[in-house]
Amino acid sequence: MKKLALILVIFSFISCQEKECCKTKKASTAQLSSTAEAIKQYKLNFEWQKGYEMWSKVPCAEDYHMVAPNLNLEATGAKEIEDIIFGFVSEAELKQELVDIVELGNYVTCYLKLTTKTGETFDGVEVFLLNEKGEVSKIWAL
Repeated sequence: MKKLALILVIFSFISCQEKECCKTKKASTAQLSSTAEAIKQYKLNFEWQKGYEMWSKVPCAEDYHMVAPNLNLEATGAKEIEDIIFGFVSEAELKQELVDIVELGNYVTCYLKLTTKTGETFDGVEVFLLNEKGEVSKIWAL
């Protein structure tokens, strides 16, 4: 009987811990940093014709780096990102729909529905690493 009571106490404790964890997770997604909020606004208002112009409002480190391995795209710094990444976005007339945005520590993750000019649709994830100044320093487009 004592063993059963001990197991029930441990189970109750673990259950309470999981609930607290979930509460913490929900609270952390409700409040975004200023950079995460800028990324969110960029994604919500995205227009491929004004891609880089709109993106330039998000604070970025001078030598920030972006890689999109599935597209074989990689660029470092504002000029390369404008030419290479936003060149692709313009060529594909890429439309983005923000499904969700989550910030955890110095990472901001965007879940996206993407559509090309040919009507091809696919899901995408972008992960942004923020530096100690709150600037985007690395982007992975997956």
